[in-house]
Amino acid sequence: MSSNKILLVEDNTSVLRTMQRIIENDGFAVVCATTLREVETILAHGGHSFMACVLDYCLPDAPDGETLPVVLAKKIPTIVLTARSDMETREKVLLQPVVDYAPKDTPAAFEYTIKMIRRIHHNPGIRVLVVDDSVTIRSYLRQLLRRHLYEVLEAPEADTALRMLRDDPTIRLVLSDHDMPGKNGVTMVSEIRRFRSHEELAIIGISGSQDPAMTARFIKAGADDYLNKPFNHEEFFCRVTRNVEFVENLRALSRAAREDPLTGLPNRRYFFENVLKQTQPFGVAMVDIDHFKRINDRYGHDIGDLALKLVADLLRDQFPGKHIARFGGEEFVILMQARSEQDMMAAMEAFRTSVADAVFPTSQGDLQFTLSIGVAAGLPDVSALLKLADERLYMAKSRGRNQVCTG
Repeated sequence: MSSNKILLVEDNTSVLRTMQRIIENDGFAVVCATTLREVETILAHGGHSFMACVLDYCLPDAPDGETLPVVLAKKIPTIVLTARSDMETREKVLLQPVVDYAPKDTPAAFEYTIKMIRRIHHNPGIRVLVVDDSVTIRSYLRQLLRRHLYEVLEAPEADTALRMLRDDPTIRLVLSDHDMPGKNGVTMVSEIRRFRSHEELAIIGISGSQDPAMTARFIKAGADDYLNKPFNHEEFFCRVTRNVEFVENLRALSRAAREDPLTGLPNRRYFFENVLKQTQPFGVAMVDIDHFKRINDRYGHDIGDLALKLVADLLRDQFPGKHIARFGGEEFVILMQARSEQDMMAAMEAFRTSVADAVFPTSQGDLQFTLSIGVAAGLPDVSALLKLADERLYMAKSRGRNQVCTG
C-alpha cells in the first residue's frame, strides 16, 4: 500500500502511548485520537490516506461502538480493541466488515494487533484463489478475504482452477470446496501438487460434509489445512493468515539458502547448482573490487556495503540472463556462454570501464572505485575454470589493478 499511516483511537492514555510506540517502532506513522469527535475531524481532513485503524470500541462520547461505522465508511481496514469480553459485543463487532478484534485484557493483545497491521501492509498483491461451484459461497469468501486486502480470484470448478494455477505462478493460497461438478476438491488438490509445491502455494480444503475422514483425505492429497462449514470469521482468518505466513516463511528460507543477503545475488552454493546444468561451452569471469579495505577504512562499512550493492546492480544491468553470483567478500563471478576468453573480453572490458568512469554520490561524499577481472574459458571442468580465472584475477591485481586479465 502507498500509505503507512495508522489511525490509533484509544481513550486510555497509557494504552495509547504504549500502542503508539509499538506501531512506530515497526516503521509506521501514527495519528492518535481519543474521542469520536477527534476521529471525525481527522477523517474530514484526509481520511482516505490511512492504511489501517486500530480502534478502541468504547470511547467517552461513543460508549457503544458508534465510532466503528464512521471509520468503516471511509473504507479503512480496522482492528477493534475492546475491554468487553461478552459474546454480544463480539458478535456485534464481527457482523461489521472489520479486519479482526482483540480483547484488551489479554497480554497478547498488543502483539496480535501489530501482527495484523503487518498483514494489512503485506497482503495487497497476495493472490488467493477461491474454488467453489456456488456463486454465493464464492462471494462470501471473497468479501471476507477483501477485509484483509487480499487479491481474490475465483473459479467455479476444478479444471478452471487448474488452468489458472498453471498460468499464474503468483497465486499463494487456494481455498477449495470438495463437492463440485467434474473433479472434486480432493482430486484437484492432488493434481495441483504435481506442479505446485508447498513452498509455492498453500491449500485449504473446505467442506460441509459430515464425513469424519474428509480432513484426512484433503491433507493426504496435499492440502495444508481444512475448514468444516459452517465456520466462524475468527477461525477463518486465523487459518488463512497462518497458511499465508507458512508459505512466506518457506520462501524466505529458500531465498536465504540461495541468495546473498546483502546484494540479493545468488550465492556460491546456488551458482554451483546452476553450473552443473550447463551443456554449452562457457567461460568464467572473477570480479574483485580494488582496494576494498580502503573504502571501508575511509568511508565506513555502510559505504563499503553500498559499493558491493552497486557492483551487484551493475552486473545485473550489464549481464542480463547470465549467471552472476557473489562468491564472498568483495568477489563476484559471472558465467556466460563462450568458447574462448576473446568471446568475453569486449563485454568485460566495457564493464570495467563503466565502473571506473562512474562517480557514486554517498552520504560520506562521492565514491569512485575500480575493478580487477580475471577471465577463463575453454575448459570443460568448472573447478579448473574457476581456479584459472582466480589466478588471472590476482595477476590483474599484481599488474596494477583496474584491468581485465586473460593470461
